[in-house]
Order: sequence, then structure tokens, then C-alpha cells
Amino acid sequence: MKRSGRGQGRPRGPRRGAAPVVADREGRVVTRRGPVLTVEMDDGAAVECVARGKGKKAVVGDRVRFARDADTEMAAGLVTEVVERRTALVRADALGRREQVLAANIDHIFVVVTIEPPLREGLIDRYLVAAHMQGIDASVVFNKVDLLDDPDLIDEVGERLAPYPGLGYPVYFVSAATGHGLDELREALRDRTSVFVGHSGVGKTSLLNGLDPALGERVQTLSESSGRGQHTTSASMLHHLPGGGDVIDSPGVRGFAIWGLEPRELRDHFPEFVELAPRCRFKDCQHMEEPACAVQAAVEDGAIAESRYASYLKIRASLEGFDDVNRFW
Repeated sequence: MKRSGRGQGRPRGPRRGAAPVVADREGRVVTRRGPVLTVEMDDGAAVECVARGKGKKAVVGDRVRFARDADTEMAAGLVTEVVERRTALVRADALGRREQVLAANIDHIFVVVTIEPPLREGLIDRYLVAAHMQGIDASVVFNKVDLLDDPDLIDEVGERLAPYPGLGYPVYFVSAATGHGLDELREALRDRTSVFVGHSGVGKTSLLNGLDPALGERVQTLSESSGRGQHTTSASMLHHLPGGGDVIDSPGVRGFAIWGLEPRELRDHFPEFVELAPRCRFKDCQHMEEPACAVQAAVEDGAIAESRYASYLKIRASLEGFDDVNRFW
């Protein structure tokens, strides 16, 4: 009798009754699609794995321990443990009730924006807060700069992104289509593990293609095999850059809800607020309605960007549960 093809082609764990599996190997997760993980060992060999127990929490960038056993069907690996993370990019789930880890062990977050979909400083600032909470460096990448053919639009974009470099967040103006600015971006990506984040449609995958056409071809192949369009990233993937460094291409988002932060702690993740806080009359000033607040005075004087202060108020309201509309940006 011919066996059903259902489930064939997918790695599976040990059969029932098999001897206990000892996780004696270690590697890094480079892709995850549902229950199937690709784990890359230190020698570059890749192993298709499934996860069980604590291993189910593994995300791209994680170091994991896994086993390959004679009793394991289809030569699959079995991930059973996630090595303690150095850092993680974390957000709240759609309901705001659970932690969702997007990538692990990253050194730099690049927030990719463009003119269409519309640039939202609020989304940028949410990512920057999340990065600051984890001690992760962050930058802003304005992609599709070749579309800025109106001088007034160029000035507007420049003014809106002007606050970030002075706060320690470099801004890169690039074009995946023309190659403008990509050499500088390659240098920023060198010798570290980075992640591209941002709205759907900002061109994160196109940036990968511009940085290295071979990476773009791999992304297209994986996208086609998943049934998605070639410009749609449906799952995070870690890629090795030829000049050194690794970059994780994450799926586009509609918004980003911060996780694990008390409303009163938010002020500590706006660097310009921290610098001015000692000048406030009240030691525990929340920079909202208190008198003699140095931060509010700086906003009125133009020393702090109004967009940054608006982001602070919106994020604060969302953390307190008062603003569902602006919970994500």
C-alpha cells in the first residue's frame, strides 16, 4: 500500500520510543518558517531542524543547542535549548499581552524608511526606544532617495530626520535602485550583526539586493518557494555580507508596540530628555504638565524637536493604555 505524501519533506523529530536525544551540537538560527528552523554551525554547514520544549522559543539570530541522532527521521536536527541571548529586539503582540521576540543577538538596528509608505517619526522613535532598552546601537536609513525630485520635499525630509544624528542615531540616505549611499551603509554593517526593520514596502529586501546581488537572488528564491511575491519578506532571514557582517531581513510591519516598559521609565530612553532632566524643578519630573520643566521649555525654544516630544506623549499614552489608536506609532 502506498504511503500518503502528507508531511513528507518536512523535518521531524525522533520517533516514539527512541532513545533520549542529547543536544551535543550548537549553531545559530538563520531562518525560521513555522516549526522548521535552519541552523548554521560554526563550520558553515546548515542543518534543517525542528524544535521542542524550550527550543520552540528560538528566533533568527539565536544560538541554539541541537542534536542529530540515528533515530531522527529524514536526518533532521532537533533543537532543545536556546543559549542565553546577549540582546533581543522585542515588541508586544497584536493584543499587547505577550512578548514577541523578532531577532536575537543583534548589535545594530537599522530603521528603514522612505517617502512612500509615508515617513512616520513615531514608528522610528518606537524602534529607537526598544533599541535603547536593550543597549543596541541604532540608525535610520532613508531608502529610495532617488524619488526625491522636488526640492521642497528634499528639504522637508531633511528637516524631519535632522534631530537624529545629534542624538547618536546616524541617518543614511541611500537608493537601492541607483546605488547612492550604499558604500557608506556597507561600512556601517561591517563586522556586526544587524537587523533591517520598518514598514512593509520601504525596500528592505531591495537594499539587500543592492548591497549584494547574490543575496537578492537568494531572497527571491526563498520567496518564490514560499508562494510569496519576490518583494515580500514573510519570515526573518539572516544573510552574510561579502564585506563582513551579517544582516537580518525582517518582515515589514504596520506598527510596533513596545513591550516591558513602565510608563514612568519611558523618559529614560529619550537621550535629550535625560540630558536636561537635572534642570527640572522636580527630581521625578515626567516632562508632561509639571511646572519649571526643562524639557518642555526646550521644546518651546526649539532645542528639542516637536516630533520627538509628540512621540514621547503618544508612546506614554499607549503604555498607560489610554491610546489604542496610536498604540503602534
